[in-house]
Amino acid sequence: MYFEFIKIQILGILQYKKAFTLGLIAQLSSYGAEFFLLWIIIDRFNEINGWSSYEVLLLYALNLCSYALASFFLSSPSSRLSIMIKDGTFDEVLTKPLNSFMYLVCREFNSGYVSHLLLSIAAMSISLLNLHISMSLIHILFFIVVILSGALIQGAALLLTAIPSFWVVENSSLKDVLFFQVKNFIRYPLSIYPTFIQILLTFILPYAFINFYPSQFFLNKQDFLIFHPLFQFLSPVFGIILFAIAYVLWLVGINNYKSTGS
Repeated sequence: MYFEFIKIQILGILQYKKAFTLGLIAQLSSYGAEFFLLWIIIDRFNEINGWSSYEVLLLYALNLCSYALASFFLSSPSSRLSIMIKDGTFDEVLTKPLNSFMYLVCREFNSGYVSHLLLSIAAMSISLLNLHISMSLIHILFFIVVILSGALIQGAALLLTAIPSFWVVENSSLKDVLFFQVKNFIRYPLSIYPTFIQILLTFILPYAFINFYPSQFFLNKQDFLIFHPLFQFLSPVFGIILFAIAYVLWLVGINNYKSTGS
């Protein structure tokens, strides 16, 4: 049933093919420009703290790919939750004889992130080919695990920045700061930042596990800063734990939800 919601959402969007195509082109242009700006900066300086341009490109691709997967399901719910609570339409979610979380994320499935996914796949292919990385079966399987783990981390972050809406309705700035602004740091190697930022992005807001630590497994790098090399394998652990925490807090928010009565 949940997949039927996704199917209906996609079919509805495809009824307006021109609008979907224009939106796809706009997103590709926007993120493509961001990618080329990043490329120009890295290419101009040849490397950043021992990371070559194609290695930084891999960081960018892992971040964008996992963001796309997470945003398919959680971008719209995390953006619309405060509005739904404010105008009372969230009540409709709770009246369905389904898991409220699963119902909401499938009903609000956002296919607009296809462009992000395509661009990230292209960037990953370019970086892996130019770095001459031989991908064994183990490498391929771990690569998939890393992307899914990154999606769990990003999805948890989107959810965690939306959950306060159950208590403080107008909180869009929280998502802007804790998700979009802070996550900009992982466009570049974590080792270029001061120790405080490294600890922040490793333990408090563990975005470094989206790309920085796991990428070193494929690149055969030893840039683990003050941390243990084992960190390159911990993305699934952080992804599962963070998403579990986010889901538990979602349930707490549901239990504390007070309808507008409209």
